[in-house]
This record gives sequence, structure tokens and C-alpha cells, in this order.
Amino acid sequence: MPHGAGLQLTSVGRGAVVLVTLSLLLMVVGAATCPAQLPSAKAPDLDAELSAMLARDSVCELKGTATGADEKPAGAPGSVQSPPTIQTLHNSGGRNVGIIATVEDACHCSRGNCATYVYLKTGQTYRLALKENLAFLHPLRGFKQSMPALSGKLQVSDSEAETIIYEWSGGEYQPGICATVVQKSSGHSVITKHPCAKP
Repeated sequence: MPHGAGLQLTSVGRGAVVLVTLSLLLMVVGAATCPAQLPSAKAPDLDAELSAMLARDSVCELKGTATGADEKPAGAPGSVQSPPTIQTLHNSGGRNVGIIATVEDACHCSRGNCATYVYLKTGQTYRLALKENLAFLHPLRGFKQSMPALSGKLQVSDSEAETIIYEWSGGEYQPGICATVVQKSSGHSVITKHPCAKP
């Protein structure tokens, strides 16, 4: 992602709406082509409550699992099989406000997309603010209501992906800017911005 693409959404005036849209679209495309190298942690770093919530939310079911994998592997137990990859979320003031957890195993991944969960701190506990099947989800440098925007990629096929900017609505993360990126055989990408599907 281009290092200069971040912006403070809370400080944008009406005259800069077009600039904001273009800047965010550049972030979407940048994230799709060169995802950020972010530090991650494994499940043992999670506290007991958050580990229990993730285990509950990511139960591997028989068919059409809760996370969209094609089918349950033979003998898969009804819980998370492998430790999730964890990214910490920080607000505009640098305070830890939650995590992104991605479960990457045969039960939770399909066609390059894996079950991804965003948990936010609410007092001394956590709550689920977003659950999607994505190839990746990373925090951006832009903020809305002091919460970081998130850049996600959904792999549709070998040559096509959907890129999504999730914005904080005050109660949950919702898709705000969406684009289809098609990789042509010539090596260049065709990017088409479109309205996001309603959750």
C-alpha cells in the first residue's frame, strides 16, 4: 500500500469529498496489489475471554460452514483447528481498541479466502464487529470517529478480486468503498469502482 495514501477522515471538509474518494480508492487498489507487512501474533497471546469467543464464533460445522468453506474435513472437531493469525487494532490516539483474527485451516478457508473476525474492546470485554471470508484484512492509516478504516480483499478467481474499504459506522464496520480488480494477461489491472453490496 502506498505510504502516502493514509488520511484523517475526521478532518475532511465538504470541498475535499472527491479527493477523499479518490484517495481511498487508491488505498483499496494499493492494498490489493501490495498488502502491508504487519506484525502478527498467535492465539496464545489472546486472553481467555477472547480465545473463547473466537472458538465459539469459528466452530467448524458439517456442510456450508459458518465461514463458507466447501466442506468439513474428515474428523475435524467442532472448534478452531489451528491458531489464528492476529493483528492489533489501534485508534487515532494509538490506544489498542481490538483485534483482527484470521483462522487459516481446511475448514475455514475456501478459494483463497479465510474466515476473518474483528473484535473490538467494550470496557473490559470484547464484541464481534465484523465477520467476513477474505483473502486478507488490514487496518489502514485513515480513521473515522477515531477508528481505523480496514482494507479487505475477496479473491473471486485467479484473475479477479473484490477490494473493500470497511469504515466504522459508530456501531460496526460496514463496506464503504468497493472495487473490482481484474488482472489482465498483459500484466496490468483494470479497476472498476462500484456500489458496495448492502450487508
